[in-house]
Amino acid sequence: MRKLNKIFSSSPKIDIDKKSKIVIMSDCHRGEGNNDDNFLKNETIYNGALKYYLKNNFTYIELGDGDELWEVKNINNIINGHKSTFKLLENFNKNKRLLMLVGNHDIEKLHDNNYYGEILKDLSIYESLILNYEGKELFLLHGHQVDLLNSTFWRISRFLVRHIWKPLEKIGFNDPTSAAKNYRVAKKVEKKLENWSNDNNKIVIAGHTHRPILPETKEHKYFNDGSCVHPNGITALEIEHGGIKLVRWGTSVNDDQLVSVTKEDITNFILISNFFED
Repeated sequence: MRKLNKIFSSSPKIDIDKKSKIVIMSDCHRGEGNNDDNFLKNETIYNGALKYYLKNNFTYIELGDGDELWEVKNINNIINGHKSTFKLLENFNKNKRLLMLVGNHDIEKLHDNNYYGEILKDLSIYESLILNYEGKELFLLHGHQVDLLNSTFWRISRFLVRHIWKPLEKIGFNDPTSAAKNYRVAKKVEKKLENWSNDNNKIVIAGHTHRPILPETKEHKYFNDGSCVHPNGITALEIEHGGIKLVRWGTSVNDDQLVSVTKEDITNFILISNFFED
């Protein structure tokens, strides 16, 4: 786990308190807005969620793989394919309430404050962050860092996705190296992050596997916000009042047959301090 130790030691640290309101999402995999774009089906739900968080003064932390840069070479194609989404992100950024991390699918954005040009001007982009809550540390990263093929050898993985697995997926084959599509790979990643969190007495919040997780307080300290490309909506982690919970955003139809974007709690709020009690 030396790699995680090194990343942790160089992570920027942000102090938060009971007044802080934070939402964490990841794995949007925004594409070009065409039939190959996995984000497209949930874009309305995602934008509805962002409008809620913007209105209610949340800071939005995107935990990697926000953009699908393994399948799309030009970020401008993604921006043009999702103009309403990037307008919302722009509003978060203007209010200094946008923090963006990279995953394996958008790692090339790392440390490039002008990657998005004028629309997200001077946006700092990180590999990891530490949220310091009353001396308790929450380590945020995408999670691919413990997945050798998707970290050290990410360029090989990108080549395979672009030229082999993307065409094969169109006829029903799944990428066996993907943590999001292979249960065995996902469990291996999760176990490594879980072990590191317990060994170092830190909460770890990640994405990458697309599997939402909020542990019982005595179980472990590994959390996962899920993804924005679930068939039944998107999931997120909310931090508020010194607690953390897992939520799902989807659509519902009222008695007048009107469709709306709605939020439901998957878990109750659990105080962050509870995860550090003896």
